[in-house]
Amino acid sequence: MRKTNPAARIKKFSRTPRGTRAVLWGAFFLFWAGLAPFFPFIGLYYESINLNGSQIGQLGSIRSLVSFISSILLAFLSDFLRRRKLILRACILGMIAALLIFPHAASFATLLPIVMLYSIFLSPTTAILDETTLRSLDNPRDYSKVRLGGSVGWGILVFITGWLLDNAAVNLTVIFYLHITLLILLFVFSWLLPETERAPGVSVKKASPKDVWEMLRLPAFLPWMGIIFLWGVVVSSIVNFSFLHIKHLGGGTSLMGTAISVSILGEIAGFTAAKRIQHKVGSRMMMALAFATHVIWFTAVSLIKQPASILFYQALGGAGYSLLHAGSVAYVDLRAPGRIGTTAQAVRGAIQFGLGSGTGALISGVLYQAYGSAALYRTMAIISLIAFFLALLLRSLELSRVKGSAH
Repeated sequence: MRKTNPAARIKKFSRTPRGTRAVLWGAFFLFWAGLAPFFPFIGLYYESINLNGSQIGQLGSIRSLVSFISSILLAFLSDFLRRRKLILRACILGMIAALLIFPHAASFATLLPIVMLYSIFLSPTTAILDETTLRSLDNPRDYSKVRLGGSVGWGILVFITGWLLDNAAVNLTVIFYLHITLLILLFVFSWLLPETERAPGVSVKKASPKDVWEMLRLPAFLPWMGIIFLWGVVVSSIVNFSFLHIKHLGGGTSLMGTAISVSILGEIAGFTAAKRIQHKVGSRMMMALAFATHVIWFTAVSLIKQPASILFYQALGGAGYSLLHAGSVAYVDLRAPGRIGTTAQAVRGAIQFGLGSGTGALISGVLYQAYGSAALYRTMAIISLIAFFLALLLRSLELSRVKGSAH
């Protein structure tokens, strides 16, 4: 009896529906596990090399604004060439190159070009993974179940990183090498990702800039992108300054890792329930509810005096993130032409993680430097409350327009 090569068996399994979901889950796990040692702890690294709050905010802003441009351009290139996996691998290699240089920079001026290089290659990866998942699943609403892999990976690696920094003889540069290790694994793993670009015997019109323009002109599309922009603004304060907030309250890196791990429980619960919530209230209401959770989170975190108290609210913050992410991905997928699916998700990501996060990083840096983290989070609670009511208003206006056109 002829033995089957293990690699061939894995490849064959990855082409089954169950295997496809497992591969996509694993890709999200590796990607977000790689980001977990980096983003939550990079503010601590910057402060350890004597950057001030304003400079930390500027680096976060520059990273986001560069991502805003590069994500759309590289995602459109992947749609135009129909070579998503090729672009994904190129981006992974680009991030690895930037991360290898990162630990050797010790000033704002030397960090600036490295942050820009890293940002160019980071941003398209999420759009490519999202679009590959949506095109590979029989039911796109199952996206949230697959995206759970990213939440699990993020939670595990944040906890491990926090423990290492507190209990092992390592310094903060370990965050770069952990990130690199996970990216190398993702690069190898990418050969298992399903093919979504080429359908044999089927003629598909190539993506064009006109398609993007038509998408942007869809009724209410840009206003909803404005809501997503506000999400990027408020969440940027968490990404860049939440660990500094815990540190100044007296908490250590183990607590920081535990706090993120607790938030992941809320995120997992949110992604698990996302399909049912979307079926009941729709993707637009999901985005509104995300802001409601963050009004509570920001208010509570701005008032606490004991660092460990943050653990009581972290699950709520994680649930809010999953609602916004699943809701916004579903909204864009429903409205965008399929041939520019990656570009459409990149536009969403660029507005949230690029323009929104960049603006939020600048605002957060100024507020943190001038008034401290508690005042920063009180401000973000107010912005979240405004965004919540704007999302409800926009949804109401859309429903009224649809009912009016039906008569």
